[in-house]
Amino acid sequence: MKLNLPVIKSPARSLFTLLGAVILAIIHQYLFFEHAPGVSIPVFILLFYGYVLGFAGDRLHGLSPFAIFLFAVIFMLSLTYLLFDNPIFYVLNILILPVLVAYHVTLLLGYNPQVWWKTGIIKDILSHLIPRTLRHIPTAFTSVTSAYSKRVNEGSRAVSRKIVFGLAISAPLVIIVISLLSSADGMFERVMFGIPRWLDEITYSEGFFRFMWILLFTLFFFGYVYGFIHPVSVRKTDPETAHWKEADIATPQEGDLSKGEPEWRSLAETAGTKDRISESGPDSHRLRLDPIIASTVLTMVNVVYLVFVILQFTYLFGAFEGALPEGMTYADYARRGFAELMLVALLNFGILMGVLLYTDDSGSGVLRIIQKVLLYILVICSIIILYSAFSRLALYEEAYGFTYLRYLVHAFMLLLAILMVIAGLRIHFERIPLAKCYIVFGFAAYVAINYAGMDTYIAEKNIERYHIHQKMDPYFLSSLSMDAVPVLIEFSREYPEIQNDLKADYNRLNEREQAWPSFNVAEYRAHQALKAYFEQE
Repeated sequence: MKLNLPVIKSPARSLFTLLGAVILAIIHQYLFFEHAPGVSIPVFILLFYGYVLGFAGDRLHGLSPFAIFLFAVIFMLSLTYLLFDNPIFYVLNILILPVLVAYHVTLLLGYNPQVWWKTGIIKDILSHLIPRTLRHIPTAFTSVTSAYSKRVNEGSRAVSRKIVFGLAISAPLVIIVISLLSSADGMFERVMFGIPRWLDEITYSEGFFRFMWILLFTLFFFGYVYGFIHPVSVRKTDPETAHWKEADIATPQEGDLSKGEPEWRSLAETAGTKDRISESGPDSHRLRLDPIIASTVLTMVNVVYLVFVILQFTYLFGAFEGALPEGMTYADYARRGFAELMLVALLNFGILMGVLLYTDDSGSGVLRIIQKVLLYILVICSIIILYSAFSRLALYEEAYGFTYLRYLVHAFMLLLAILMVIAGLRIHFERIPLAKCYIVFGFAAYVAINYAGMDTYIAEKNIERYHIHQKMDPYFLSSLSMDAVPVLIEFSREYPEIQNDLKADYNRLNEREQAWPSFNVAEYRAHQALKAYFEQE
């Protein structure tokens, strides 16, 4: 699947790509310069993909199901800046989104096609992001100069050269004349020496920063996209032509696009085929773990876990019955649960992955059955300990309240339990691709937690805890984002202590910028609810 738009067939492709980068950079500074992210994020994501596919669509390898899934993940994360106001995901997503976009674009257009679940894709992402982008920054300037030179005849170029030569000669003369006249006339000196101060004011003005913003992002957008159009140099030994030019590739003729296909495409497809062959075939250099050693390690570990689970079963689950060990507080009980969680995450999961992925299959049938039984025991014990940690954290929240960190730890434990179950299935169904499953579930889980309404949930659970225990931390409750404001307004009628905080939120929203690029649904909904609440009073 290739997108062969008219601009791709143009002999001035580089110039059109540069003009597109200029327009995209202008839009970028308009959306983000001195504006908080909001609806601008999903808008720019769509515009960026339109620019990439519009000018490099002929490099598209195809749309695999995972590529479609990954775009859905990217777009849904971008929509969180429109729909929600959570401060944690506000920061995380602004860091994660560029990485995912680079990952996705490289999968779609990358020079050396890589399978999406292999670590080799990281090298290709970085190659396109840094060296190939930097290599084509000079191409942005040569595309302009080459377009200009094609439109100017030799006589005009001769005149231009003479003008430049005359300016070079006159520059020192003008400096000498200005110095002499400044010495002769004080008013002239004040005017001349006032120019640098005026230039300083312009240099650091908003207009200058906007111009530099547009210039830098223009070069980046052009270099990045042109790195997919011309990823390698065909004349690496010639420093004069180290970067690609339009003439290096034949322009496809109407009705015969295959003739215009650059040489790198066939090379990339060949390399990608070799990669796939090597990945599907046996790897003689891969580190393998002897099955007897693996079974011995599993036996020793499982003995410890079985003793632990059997002897500590009442201790693990007795807290809800009021059976805390003597001298142990709720906090101590919960912290020990977190230590067990770390043990499950770092030790059990690591052992499980190591045995599943690196154990040699040359053992006897009986040994393989024993190893599978030991792996099942490890998975079951790990899930029991995970449940223990989960219940302890729930107990801690009941005693001390719900926070962002505790919510995220709960979510991480649920994800880890799902990964454990997948690993347990992999023990029997050996064809299950763990890497693929973990990547997909990881992305899906991250999107789900973005859309789970964390602030609203935390507010509701803390209010529910207040109704049971009459305990509340109003300072933390008021620090929740605008997502929780409708719930807090309802609660303020029975807990007036938070009304001042709601009033402060209302005043802050009134003073907030109203520019449409920063529009956020959660803030708008909170502002309307607060406005109705305080005007009603």
